[in-house]
Amino acid sequence: MPEQLPCPKLYDGYDAGHYTLPDDILKARETYRGIEAMPYPKPPANAWETIEKTAIATVDAVTAGTKLPDVAAIEQARQAERIYQDAIDMMEQCFAIAVGRARGVFSEHALGVITDHLRPALAETWDAFRDASGILTEYGDRAHRRLLSAPPKVRKASDTCDRMADRYHALAVARLELWTSRGIRCEDDQRGNYTLLRNYHELHQTTLVTARHAWAGLDTRDYLFWMVDHGGDLWMPTPDEQTEAARAGAQARGLRLPVSRAA
Repeated sequence: MPEQLPCPKLYDGYDAGHYTLPDDILKARETYRGIEAMPYPKPPANAWETIEKTAIATVDAVTAGTKLPDVAAIEQARQAERIYQDAIDMMEQCFAIAVGRARGVFSEHALGVITDHLRPALAETWDAFRDASGILTEYGDRAHRRLLSAPPKVRKASDTCDRMADRYHALAVARLELWTSRGIRCEDDQRGNYTLLRNYHELHQTTLVTARHAWAGLDTRDYLFWMVDHGGDLWMPTPDEQTEAARAGAQARGLRLPVSRAA
């Protein structure tokens, strides 16, 4: 059956080595995979087929004057079918229990995933990208096609930018999945503007909801370059920290502040 574990993309980023995850979350997947690996029983012979075969054997025995077949085989076939269905039902329950426990583990550790795992990985990623970007800026070009004959240090910096862009994408996807799948969100920032960008209001100063961001349409690598050039403050906040940033942004724009959920 299709895997039902919560936040599969979060696991993908972990498997790719982009960040760590709490042991309990990894154990939840290990348990689920262990259930997947359990051998399913093979479907038994259909009871109606057994009835037909027994009937044919009975007619043949009467015709030949030989011993009649044991009709108990029919009840044995029915029992085998019941045992098989019980096993299938039990396995479905096993998956449901494992998934339920995994969801509980995610709820318990969601904030820790952000603060203790995704946040440190983002800090390392952003620092490495900015350092490598500085080397490319000093060289005077960032486009791959113009770096083929660049010095090794410059080509290495470009490779670093590529790898950090991949890592950042995995981090952004992981955080988005916590938002959508586990509901780890900021109610005062329904559009998620401050989920990954602390100074969103400084970089996108218009209050028009339909206005395009200056970085709209950029791939991850170019998006990060844009943030380097324009002072983007990338971060990985908790919902409470995101609330503070969203409210500060609204206040800076002179907008009416949302009512605090604690009020």
